[in-house]
Amino acid sequence: MRRPRRNAHGATLFAAALALALVMGACGSGVSEDDEPEAPSGGGGEPVASQLVLGAPPECPERPFCIPGLEETYGIEFADFKPLDVGGPLTVKALKGGQVDVGLLFSTSSAIVANDFVLLEDDKSLQTAENITPLVSEEVDDSAAEALDQISAALTTENITELNGRVELDQEDPADVAADFIEQEGISAEGGASGELTVGAVAFAENQIVAEMYAQVLEQSGYTVKRQTDLGSREILYPALKKGEVDVAPEYLGSLLLFLDPKAEATGDPENNVSLLEPLIEKDGLRLLQFSEANDQNAFVVTQETADEFGLTTMSDLAAASG
Repeated sequence: MRRPRRNAHGATLFAAALALALVMGACGSGVSEDDEPEAPSGGGGEPVASQLVLGAPPECPERPFCIPGLEETYGIEFADFKPLDVGGPLTVKALKGGQVDVGLLFSTSSAIVANDFVLLEDDKSLQTAENITPLVSEEVDDSAAEALDQISAALTTENITELNGRVELDQEDPADVAADFIEQEGISAEGGASGELTVGAVAFAENQIVAEMYAQVLEQSGYTVKRQTDLGSREILYPALKKGEVDVAPEYLGSLLLFLDPKAEATGDPENNVSLLEPLIEKDGLRLLQFSEANDQNAFVVTQETADEFGLTTMSDLAAASG
């Protein structure tokens, strides 16, 4: 998977050949300046990324924050790409097993700490504000919106990371974790509402936990709630929202914005991303409720072994020449 580096023996032969060529040129051997071998350029070798394999969701080659953004912002081109899951167990397993060298997880993933992965600093700010936010259809009335906003008010980056660990590491059920959170935060909704709503989620732990929070607080309000929390990707979830097959789903501001408009000026300011998103989703009959403090950005990680081998701490290090 990784390309072998030039060994010391090969370097010695190259140096000897270069010295011989220079001597012959000095003695008038007929070798012109154009024929003389070039001295090695600085930097010591090929870019690190060109020796590594990236593992990420199948849509990574089209997403602005993924392969296109890495190439444009950092000049990073990997040796190969392997389509895996959305920041889930397949990516973690592939990293641990050496099938991929760099994996795309989420910054709130408990797997990063649990496996001693090194989170590479996004030193050129490719990633945008990804605050967790309810995206809802026209079927969600003010009573339902008020209940959902309570979840957003309680969510933080720290507590969602802890909740993720209970599902990803301790194998607890997302519904039980969500119920504990609602109880501990003292979240309650007045009953008396009626109607049926469908809550959707992409099939990874965090999205399922938050979707369960939404479902349970809506049930407290009196709604009959159906769940579709094992959808494969945003490419499936968003059309389901447009068609009215799903009424409520947890979304991420920056990724949703770039999904709908790859040329949008998404930034690290959630208010900016909301203002750009609103006209895009309104034409689809959708709206955003209050975004939470919880900010779950895309995170590129490597094993400690890979970080040590190539001296990796930032994303820019992947574009640097290997020693």
